[in-house]
Amino acid sequence: MTGDIAVVLCDNKLDTNLIYLGCQMARSAKRKVHLIRVLEVPRALPLKAVLTQESDRAERLLHAAMEIAEKFGCEAVCEVVQARDAGPAIVDEASDHQCALILIGLIRTNNKPVQGLGKTVQHVLTYALCRVWLIQDPAPRPQPIAEQKSSFKGSKETTVCTYNHHFSP
Repeated sequence: MTGDIAVVLCDNKLDTNLIYLGCQMARSAKRKVHLIRVLEVPRALPLKAVLTQESDRAERLLHAAMEIAEKFGCEAVCEVVQARDAGPAIVDEASDHQCALILIGLIRTNNKPVQGLGKTVQHVLTYALCRVWLIQDPAPRPQPIAEQKSSFKGSKETTVCTYNHHFSP
């Protein structure tokens, strides 16, 4: 690998996995990991608006990420970026730091086929000048749907459970 690794943190359950993966790869390649948290600023506010609550949360997230990187023995830098849209900001940060790889996560919320990857992921996949690894968290396991008990006289009462599960090709 000839460049550093950008790890995009979204304050979700995949962040820790992305940090570990990025640090492991960076350390073995003797590279640096760039831990990036993008705060999207609403268009109604100036781009440099002070987003106190969001900034504090981002700082805590990046502090925890740096602790993981230090424990792993990986050189890391953190950056909070304010932008109108996260996708272009991620691509710009990776380009500015000459990253060879961007790690970004996607959380699925249901078992339905993915219709779109979201505007941020789509932008990064389309415009990044380096490799992009998209790590998808599996969708939650389907819950059984209990059907009504049999109402036939003299029959044993049974409950039939079915699973709604869709497979995408």
